Amino acid sequence: MYKVKGIYDGKKVVLLGPLPIPPDTSVEVLVTEEALDPEQVYWQQLVERGLIAKVRPLPSGEDPIYPVRVSGRPVSETIIEERR
Repeated sequence: MYKVKGIYDGKKVVLLGPLPIPPDTSVEVLVTEEALDPEQVYWQQLVERGLIAKVRPLPSGEDPIYPVRVSGRPVSETIIEERR
């Protein structure tokens, strides 16, 4: 196994050093988690564990968590009622 660093330019990985392998050899790229968005890593782990089927992208311009709008009674009333 060989280890060489590279940079992803948005379309392809450009290696920062030579590899002693012939051209057109199949390779595998492992991306370090430090290079990834922690939230994306979290969702991908849920997919890999089978807890969710896939990660759906949010419509542009939406906050991923807040605000969450609900109809009907306030959620706080429901929580208080269920705790009794």
